[in-house]
Formats: sequence, C-alpha cells, structure tokens
Amino acid sequence: MVDPVIHAEMTILIRREKELEEEIAELENEELPLWKKRVSLAEQKGMGDLADEARVRLRELMTKLAKHKTELDSIDMQKSMLRKQSKRPSGREVDRAEALLEQVRAAGLVDPDRQKWDDLEREHRLKEESGAVFDFDDED
Repeated sequence: MVDPVIHAEMTILIRREKELEEEIAELENEELPLWKKRVSLAEQKGMGDLADEARVRLRELMTKLAKHKTELDSIDMQKSMLRKQSKRPSGREVDRAEALLEQVRAAGLVDPDRQKWDDLEREHRLKEESGAVFDFDDED
C-alpha cells in the first residue's frame, strides 16, 4: 500500500509536469517560431527598433523555456526519490521485524547476528584452506 503522503506528492508533481510539458510544447511549436519570424520580418523591412523589441521578447521566451526544462528535470528527480521512498519499509514494518527478532533472541533459538558472523568466519576459513584468499602486501 502506498503512503498517502507520497501519493499526494506524486500527484502534485505529475500535474505540474503535465502543465510544464504543455507550456514547453506551446513555446517550442508556436511562440518561439512566431517571434523568430517577427525578428526576421522586421530586419527585412529595415525596422531596427521593432526587430530589437522582437529580439527582447524572443530572449524572454527562450529564458522561460530553459526555466521550464530545468523545473521538469527537477520534477523528474523528485519523482524518482519518491519512488525509492515508497519502496522503503514503513515504520510499522520495521517495528514488526524488530519485534520478531527480539522474540527469536528471547526464545534462545538463535542469535541471527551471531549466526551470520559464524557463517562468514567459516566461509573465510574454507577459502583460506583452499588457497582462494590472498594476502596483499608490499612484497607481492
């Protein structure tokens, strides 16, 4: 089950992502070509002041496009972090696992930490005996 807070945050991010994608498409497909054409036409007609004003507007739109793309990248990173966060165990799951571990320890059946350490030592000893472990020092 997805944490409702994570779900709400993801919904907000997706909504903003779609808005940005629409604005970027409008800028790239309509606004920028229009103002590039206006700059070109003003230059062809010899209207330097009008061309300068159109260039200013074109630069503003290009800046806006760059900001939108940067925000889109940021949203992508935030979504990725939320996906990772949603896969982490919740506080209840961690508490339950710790309680089970404590029950096992209290029952004296096995100490999972000790068992793991013993397994690692046994594995290392077997590798040493078989010659699979090397001692790297300055003489090698």
